[in-house]
Formats: sequence, C-alpha cells, structure tokens
Amino acid sequence: MKPELEALLKAYDLFKQTPDGPEATRLSAIYEAKLEEASLNTGLNRETLRNAVSKFHQRWVRANLPSGFPKKLGFE
Repeated sequence: MKPELEALLKAYDLFKQTPDGPEATRLSAIYEAKLEEASLNTGLNRETLRNAVSKFHQRWVRANLPSGFPKKLGFE
C-alpha cells in the first residue's frame, strides 16, 4: 500500500475512534489536512478521496487485525 494512502487511513481511523471533544476536533483537522495534501498530489478532489477512504477503511482495519482475530469480522 502506498504510504500516503496508509497515512490517510490511519488519520481517519484515529478520528473515527476519538469521542467528541477537543481531541476529535484536532484529529479531524489533521485528517482534513492529509486529505488536502493527497488531493493536491493525486489530482483527485477531496470528496472523492473522502468517499474512497470511508469505503476502504473497514477493509483496512480487518487486514490489520492482530493474529487471532477473525478476519471475517463484520462481514457476516
């Protein structure tokens, strides 16, 4: 996986896991900055990137589960 895409997925993951509050606001700003950077580097608009990240996030999480966790988690 490209490092830029992985960084975007990690930023999204941190943002999604953080409860509302100042930390969530800070992580949202980091995620949006990474979206903007990726948009400039790839030529894709931010909305397209945002949709792609949200679509592939669950798959990425499952692929990065520690051994012992069922890889079909959430597919049933």
